[in-house]
Amino acid sequence: MEKNTIHHADWMANDLPDGSVNLIIADPPYFEVRGDFDFVWDSFDDYLKDVEKWAIECKRLLSENGTLFWYGDDKRIAYAQIIFDKHFNLVNHLVWHKGENFMGLNKSDGLRSFAPCTERILMYSNEVNQTGLERIKLDVNNFQILRNHFKEMQSFIRLSLKKINDSLGHRRAEHAFYWKSTQWDLPTLETFNELIHEFKINEWDSFREYEDLRREYEDLRREYEDLRREYEDLRRPFDNFLNINEVMRFNNESAMNTQYKHPTRKPEKLTRALLLTCSRPGDLVLVPFAGSGTECAMSKKENREFIGFEIDEKYHAVAMERLTHQQEKSNQTTMF
Repeated sequence: MEKNTIHHADWMANDLPDGSVNLIIADPPYFEVRGDFDFVWDSFDDYLKDVEKWAIECKRLLSENGTLFWYGDDKRIAYAQIIFDKHFNLVNHLVWHKGENFMGLNKSDGLRSFAPCTERILMYSNEVNQTGLERIKLDVNNFQILRNHFKEMQSFIRLSLKKINDSLGHRRAEHAFYWKSTQWDLPTLETFNELIHEFKINEWDSFREYEDLRREYEDLRREYEDLRREYEDLRRPFDNFLNINEVMRFNNESAMNTQYKHPTRKPEKLTRALLLTCSRPGDLVLVPFAGSGTECAMSKKENREFIGFEIDEKYHAVAMERLTHQQEKSNQTTMF
């Protein structure tokens, strides 16, 4: 399926491979809130059946270290969360605050309620528990050969760790005997010599010179660092460069008074924040409900690959026009 364009099609008809998408930003119909596309279901139950299908397809497409953002309104997002919680790990329940100006435009005593000024964004990942990097850090099998060596050394000394510390008069050798813990570490040469002096470990049949232990330690550490870097690349991207919290304040862009008209358009700054925080350059971004093309245009601007879908012919035309303009801007930037 062609990338870096917006297909005039139902996104559920995609032919993308399993696990091929790094980031999904989905701004679906909210059900009978705004826009003709919100009123195509006979009942809310029918709508939720489609949400379940959408969740299953997102699960199929999202990579192991991918992130999913799912928009919704304050009244119905809880139903979507129940469905998506079955398939993904909830990372954050984000709130998009639309700004003070938006609040002013919506004040009305006739509502008999407080003016709505927020929307919700569910942030999901495929990670179940720890990341690969955390599993490495917490793996008690790291440096296992050396751990076993110091375990056997303690058996030769025939003292508890507390008594070893008492005999040395300090706790600097302590981590060397944490052979059951992730806090294990090789002692310094100075501390190692104290062990020789105090406990005659050099008379132990399995004694090894410090330099020999240090060489093996460095070899094992290099293996660990290689694994760490490998898993770092595999981790779910997250860089909160904007230093924002789960209440995201981005002014609404008066959607119907802009060049790219759409009743539920999201701010470019909000979209950019989601993109840059949770994806890397070259990652593939899926936009199932492209609307006016905000997410696709920002993906192009920030050097992400993308695939967008918009089933409405009118909005598909708007989105493609926007994409063309973004490409022209990118070309001008490249020229200078």
